[in-house]
Amino acid sequence: MILVDDRLALEVLGGRRFGGADDGPVATTWTFHYRLVRALADDARVGQLTQSANAVVLRRMAGSPPPELLVVLDPRSLTSTAATVAVRHGLNLLAAELLAAALVHGAPVVLSAGNVGRRWPEAFLAEGAELRVEGDP
Repeated sequence: MILVDDRLALEVLGGRRFGGADDGPVATTWTFHYRLVRALADDARVGQLTQSANAVVLRRMAGSPPPELLVVLDPRSLTSTAATVAVRHGLNLLAAELLAAALVHGAPVVLSAGNVGRRWPEAFLAEGAELRVEGDP
C-alpha cells in the first residue's frame, strides 16, 4: 500500500500508477478524500485540484472511487494512533491521520510538495514512517 494526498489521489483516478504490482493498492485518508471531493464539488472555486480535473468524470469517481484504483481508509481504525501522534508532535488532524495511517498500515507516504506542513517531516522521521515529497511547492 502507498498512501497519497488529495492531489496525487486525483492523479491516480486519472490513470497514474505508483510502484510495482507488489506495492498493493494506492490509498488515501478520509480527510484527504474529503478535501478532494470538496474541491471537485465547488464550481465557484478553481484551484490546483480542479484545474487538472476532467470535472464530470472525476467528480463521479472521486466520491466513491473504484477500490482497484484508490482505497479510502476508514478513520476509526486510526483514531487512537492519530490522537497520540497529534499530541506528541503538535500535529493537526490532516497530518495526524496521515501519520497514523502510515504507522498502522506500515505504508510509505507520497505527498505533493505543497501539502507538506512545517512539522510533518520531523514527525514522520521521529515515528519511523517513510515520507516522500514530489515536486515544488
